[in-house]
Amino acid sequence: MTQDWSPFRVCAEDERPPKIRGLESPAGVLDRLRTAAFAEIQARDAFLWASDRFDDVPRELRDDWRELAGQEQKHLNWLLGRLEVLGGSPDDAPVSTRLWEGLLACETGKEFAVKIAQAEERGRLAAELFRKTLAVSDPESARIFGDIADEEVEHVALAKRYFPESL
Repeated sequence: MTQDWSPFRVCAEDERPPKIRGLESPAGVLDRLRTAAFAEIQARDAFLWASDRFDDVPRELRDDWRELAGQEQKHLNWLLGRLEVLGGSPDDAPVSTRLWEGLLACETGKEFAVKIAQAEERGRLAAELFRKTLAVSDPESARIFGDIADEEVEHVALAKRYFPESL
């Protein structure tokens, strides 16, 4: 399945993304905004793909995935907006499609729900760290990451509601 990841620049198949710079530097903040934004676009598209792909889970869950795709788009917009304000661009450095590829490899709706919930939890934890770390040096970026972290709690809770034994 071929995706249009614009405005991001994706790593070549044999390429790894550049190392993320330290969060104490403006460049490190831009790296995190870009990386988080790309995770949001991958999650958005994965939720839409899964809602059409998996009929082995309840319709209500697939409908919820469509709603989550809208929230992921909102997060993407916040992050891209902040990236622009700070003078960065989504294509300043290549990003990895590893999340997308892992989600597309899922063979069941349950497997997808568990994998994306685990990814959302990793993102939530990172966003919480950024909220705390940037609170003084960049309060607006800290607020955006914090708002995303707060909403990711609901995303993980959705998978736990359907598959509590797996999470």
